[in-house]
Amino acid sequence: ALTSVVVAEAAVVGVGLLLLDRRAAVPETTAGPTTEVGAPPTDLALRDDAATITLTWTDPSGGLVPFVVAGGRTGAPLRMMATVESGQTSYTVNGLSSRVDYCFTVLAVYDTDQLATSSQVCTSREAPSTPR
Repeated sequence: ALTSVVVAEAAVVGVGLLLLDRRAAVPETTAGPTTEVGAPPTDLALRDDAATITLTWTDPSGGLVPFVVAGGRTGAPLRMMATVESGQTSYTVNGLSSRVDYCFTVLAVYDTDQLATSSQVCTSREAPSTPR
C-alpha cells in the first residue's frame, strides 16, 4: 500500500511538472521576435580619430531609456560593445585598429524585449586621405 501511495504521488508530481513545463514554454513560443515599441535613435554619426571612434545620436525618448552600442569589423556580425546610461547620447570606442573599417549601430532599450535599432554607420578608412 505504501508503494502505491508513493507511485501515485510521483505520478501527480510528474503531471504537475509537465503542466509547469508546458506553461513555461507558452511565453517562449508566443513571445516571438523582439518588438519595437518606441522610436529608434536617429542622426547616428561617427567621428573617426584612427584608434578611437566617437558615436553620437539623437535620443528619441527624451532621456528616459538607456542604450546599447553594437559594433564590429565591416562585414562581420555586430556584437554588444557597451551600455550607455539614460540621457547620454555619445560613446567613444577605444583601442581600434586604424587600418580596419568598423560599423556601428545604437539600440534604444525600452524594455528587456523591446528594442529600437538605429541605422548603421561605418568608417571609410580605405579611401586615400588628402594631405593637410
